[in-house]
Amino acid sequence: MIDSHHIQFIQQLGRSYRAFVAGFEAHTGQSMARWRILILLYRYGEMSQKQLVGELGIDPAALTRQLKALERSGLVERHSDSRDARLTNVALTEAGRATVNSTMALRNEYLEWALGDLPVPEMEVLSRTLVKMEERLAGRQEAASVRSKLIQNIE
Repeated sequence: MIDSHHIQFIQQLGRSYRAFVAGFEAHTGQSMARWRILILLYRYGEMSQKQLVGELGIDPAALTRQLKALERSGLVERHSDSRDARLTNVALTEAGRATVNSTMALRNEYLEWALGDLPVPEMEVLSRTLVKMEERLAGRQEAASVRSKLIQNIE
């Protein structure tokens, strides 16, 4: 049976996340989707689009759309992998690195403002709760994938 507390929790989670992302984007001038790509490339250097899809957990077509926009802005460059022509690698340009460096200060300022006075023990409890929820959901997705493969094998 669905408990109204569960529904309220999920609705609040969604509202809080949307408010956090909107505030981040307004404060930094970067969309969260593009920022996640830029920061991964900044931290790890050149990556294949396939690696980015895996790290970000997004649809390949959605990644391609974001990369095209970042490429048009001069923040990333794409090229075929020298060892495997089937892969397309992505790297930050100098302008991309400069953008990450300048945005990082704004990101830190925003995080400090948004989260700075929240009690650490409460954030730790919430974080553990969200990790448990994510693990539960990931387990359900894996189970559904296994179930789907079993059904395909039966048919």
